[in-house]
Amino acid sequence: MKTATYVKHGTIVTDHLAPINATMFIATGTLLPIMDFLRPYFPYINFVAGAVVLFFVVLAIMKVLKVPPNRVIPSSMVFCAGVCAVAFSVGAVASSKHASDGGFIAAKSTDARALQANILNLEKHTQAINDKLTDIQAGKSSNPRVELANMGIQWDFYKFYEAAKRGDELVVDLFLKGGMPVTSAVGEHFTSIPKSVVITNLPNAGRLMEIFAKNGVDLNDQKLVARTGVPEPLTPPNLYAYAMREKSPVAEKLASLGVNTTGYPAWNQAMDTEDKKPKAYLSGI
Repeated sequence: MKTATYVKHGTIVTDHLAPINATMFIATGTLLPIMDFLRPYFPYINFVAGAVVLFFVVLAIMKVLKVPPNRVIPSSMVFCAGVCAVAFSVGAVASSKHASDGGFIAAKSTDARALQANILNLEKHTQAINDKLTDIQAGKSSNPRVELANMGIQWDFYKFYEAAKRGDELVVDLFLKGGMPVTSAVGEHFTSIPKSVVITNLPNAGRLMEIFAKNGVDLNDQKLVARTGVPEPLTPPNLYAYAMREKSPVAEKLASLGVNTTGYPAWNQAMDTEDKKPKAYLSGI
């Protein structure tokens, strides 16, 4: 009878309990260093340690309360879970203490630290390649001129002018990033795109001015508002003065972007004086 009982209990140990305990020990011994090493990429070792401790506490309570009543939790399993909980807790604390160095192992081993760095660089390169492939598949390019071509827009000043006149922020930004100038002089004909935006009074004229400024356009440049591209005695000091004279709401945005406002009053007074002068007309013959 005793022999049968021993055999029965031995079978339980060898078939069930031993594999479970061994699995917990092996999992702890394997996962703990791996999670510490992977801390820069998977910084959740503390949560795993908390889960292991919680598992141990539940097992201990079940053992004390003899739940379930028909199958008592083996003491060896509770002990094994406790050892794993302690190991994970200590490991998590050590890993957290050296978190800035990439974890405990990386802090203690220069080789491990170097391997971590290589993995991170590989991950970055892989992500960059994936992003590039995604852009290629979507017809995108890091070259603004290529991007415009993909959109069916020719690299031409007047295409730029048309985009600005209709308030197309994306296209305007691409032209500027590609190096397209904001003015063009063909013979006596001079075109200033920022000046045209002020005249047009687009709802998003302020945003366009932000895009000009972001891409290095000097909105204080008097040439932008000169009739021929060459400043004359009565040429507005800058875009702000021109916008104020035209009663354009974009004047406020220009002021917020740092465009000089001090030259406007004197120039505006000079313009008023000029407007009051009698005009000479030639009578028809």
